[in-house]
Amino acid sequence: MLIISYPRDPDFLALMSFIKRDPQLVEIDHLLEDRKLILLTANDLALSAPVALWNGRPATPVVVTLRVAVTRRLANWSYRTAQKEINGSLQWRWFCALDWHPCPDYTTLRDREALIRPLTLHRLNDRIVRLAEREGVTCGQKLRADGSVLETHIHYPTDSSLLADSMRVIGRTLAQARRLLKPHSPEAKRLFRDSHRQAKHLARQIAQRLGGTKGQKKP
Repeated sequence: MLIISYPRDPDFLALMSFIKRDPQLVEIDHLLEDRKLILLTANDLALSAPVALWNGRPATPVVVTLRVAVTRRLANWSYRTAQKEINGSLQWRWFCALDWHPCPDYTTLRDREALIRPLTLHRLNDRIVRLAEREGVTCGQKLRADGSVLETHIHYPTDSSLLADSMRVIGRTLAQARRLLKPHSPEAKRLFRDSHRQAKHLARQIAQRLGGTKGQKKP
């Protein structure tokens, strides 16, 4: 079920009154309380699962999703690092409106943030600039916003491996075309031949030969 925010814990807020908070975070906290920012984010999260508006277990709140996304960009953290740092810091717990609630798993943070559409991110940026101009935080002449990048495993992009990957994609496309056109003659079938296995084998041979010559001295 979609919820906007957790109820703020008076005991937690009383504890935070004795902790020195970063002045920059205090200013950003005021900007993020804007209802239009929360509404834009809530709209995207609701579009991803309309049934969650009235059914299901409570999901990660809209306010938490928005503030964690801002926190990641402020600190340049990955999703794993964000989960670890927010869980272990009272200041970040306060900023992300978690209080005593545990920070969601990094996969949840990633999936929730991915539901915010690019158009909404642009609107959020524009709204923050206007609010910051009004509050005198910035003049608003230029804004740089980094995109969300998901961590994944890729191989080193050598020329031979890129060619092998290209042959794999071309082979997949040829297989789809063959199913549609259904060639009958041997000559027509050869036009749809998938050579990605041969290309992969040749790329492996090239990599092995290059690897074997790394330690050899030039004559």
